[in-house]
Amino acid sequence: MSMPGKQRSKPRLTRKEKKAQVSALVESAKEATNLLSSLTEWTTYKKHGLDLKIEYKNSSDLLPTELKQIFNLLKTNMQHLYENSEWGWNEDAKSEELTDKDARYLIVKDSNDEIVGFSHFRFDVEVNYPLLYCYELQISSNIQRKGLGKHLMNILSLLAYKFKLVKILLTVFKDNTAGLNFYRDSLGFGRDESCPYDEEEKCYLILRKSIDKEEISKIKC
Repeated sequence: MSMPGKQRSKPRLTRKEKKAQVSALVESAKEATNLLSSLTEWTTYKKHGLDLKIEYKNSSDLLPTELKQIFNLLKTNMQHLYENSEWGWNEDAKSEELTDKDARYLIVKDSNDEIVGFSHFRFDVEVNYPLLYCYELQISSNIQRKGLGKHLMNILSLLAYKFKLVKILLTVFKDNTAGLNFYRDSLGFGRDESCPYDEEEKCYLILRKSIDKEEISKIKC
């Protein structure tokens, strides 16, 4: 009687096949519409005396009034940090970034339909990893430290998991102490391997959070 042979393991993907697989994941995320349709419980925020609604939009769907409010909030919160950095503040460059065809938004509006917070993010590939890059997380100063930022970041984590992306990346100024504490201490972000070495004396850090199934299961609205 012949002995059963060992079960063959699946052949490893070639570099080209893996690259195609990763690109397909990201393209699927980019082409998706109405990203919050399966996360309806996350589209309102009613905590700490706030009563807010959260919408998803592509950059091409933003109304001129919405884009203006987004830019003004970003400028109010971040202009001084840019001016104190090696990058400087460039309004034209920021406007181009905000309106890039790949820019996606979570927009937070109050009862007057005014934008009081937003996240600008994109689906991307870096070093052959499919990921979600959070370009901006901006909250109006009068409603900061009320859990809204964490709420938005949780939505991004759920979206990254939905599209089988491996991590969330973001860039934060070293001088942005509040931001660093929030991402590291409250959300568990760590330094990414693409982050410049300290001796390079850059003005920023690149932080990451891996998308872990067990952690995702613990996220509650």
